[in-house]
Amino acid sequence: MKPIYFPFTCIFDLSAEMISAIFGQPAVYCPSSKNLPETMQELAKTEVIDIRIPAKNDENKLDAILKEYQSWLNLHLGDKRGMTSFFKTHADKIPFFNDTFTAQIKADIRKKLQQKQPEIKPDPLFNARIFLSIAQEFDDQNWEINQKLFMVDKMQQDIIENIKGEFEDSFVKNAENSLPESYDPGAYMTAERIKAWVLLMQHDPQESGLFITNSSSAFEYLIDKASRSEIIFGFDSIPLQKNSVGKPDKWRDNFMKQLEIIARNPWLTSTDKIAVPCFAKNSDTKVSLTLAIVPGQTPHEFFAGCFGYNHSALKKESQFQNTLLGLVRPF
Repeated sequence: MKPIYFPFTCIFDLSAEMISAIFGQPAVYCPSSKNLPETMQELAKTEVIDIRIPAKNDENKLDAILKEYQSWLNLHLGDKRGMTSFFKTHADKIPFFNDTFTAQIKADIRKKLQQKQPEIKPDPLFNARIFLSIAQEFDDQNWEINQKLFMVDKMQQDIIENIKGEFEDSFVKNAENSLPESYDPGAYMTAERIKAWVLLMQHDPQESGLFITNSSSAFEYLIDKASRSEIIFGFDSIPLQKNSVGKPDKWRDNFMKQLEIIARNPWLTSTDKIAVPCFAKNSDTKVSLTLAIVPGQTPHEFFAGCFGYNHSALKKESQFQNTLLGLVRPF
């Protein structure tokens, strides 16, 4: 059983390393094989993450619409940041989830498209991929901005503490892979992100009972949506082993086997035998971990039920009887 990262289509070094160290290589869904962030491509090459593209059709069409949309934003907003600016300043008016902006944007785009092809019926999955592509660019650029701001803040603190301004060369490198604990990539349009992501998840032929996020907003949203859920366990501070990604780990293997048993079998509300995390010594990286279970609902039943999707039309009988939701955050 492989952990599935949600509800984002991009993941960065720190989150990938945290999740991999605890659960093993996570799968990350992407709306298209085009325009993947360079960071993700590197993570995939080193097998830190598993990139999956559940819907691969019409990628050229998707790319063309996104370019048209970028041009539309530049024309109407006069801002070179395009999608990122629009996503931040019009967070409640993302296209295809808001009727007013849907009509306005489609009207502009169709002026060119109508001359080339006949009118087609709305495609929820395709529209979700457009939304996720916009969110992906926003997340990619927002991560970079927050990294730089955080690095400057930490450097200022260091200068204050060291009047002479002397600090170790490793400081900048460490700061580049750090963000404040309050940073939550899912704070913008939490429900819409998950709603669109679920459509991709429903088209993945490879099942899993375990879903991991680094967004408190996304985690809490799904817990609230569940008709019944229980926190299996939580740890405030877990020092992680350095350079443990991709390496054999007895505790991690045992931990994942136990989680798979829990996901596959009827929930008996007993977690006494779950392996305790292996605490590393002298580790600079610490994380908090919360794991919850939605008993009696397969992942497709649970996620589809949150938004009224017809999971039976997309997925046959599941090998999992429960859904596990995990939250991993820097501590």
